Amino acid sequence: MNFKLTRNDIATKTSSQLAALFQDATIAIAACHDAIASAQSLRTMIQQEIAKRGPAP
Repeated sequence: MNFKLTRNDIATKTSSQLAALFQDATIAIAACHDAIASAQSLRTMIQQEIAKRGPAP
């Protein structure tokens, strides 16, 4: 999700719209953290496999 809002955009939103936007932003942050954790786990597994194989001939 891409958020392109200015302070003026936010000032014109209703309280319920602000609550929904806040929830959307929170979900987007959580998804990003999940993707980062998954990528870090993948990198670790790749590093372990490379180390296990040893130096290239």
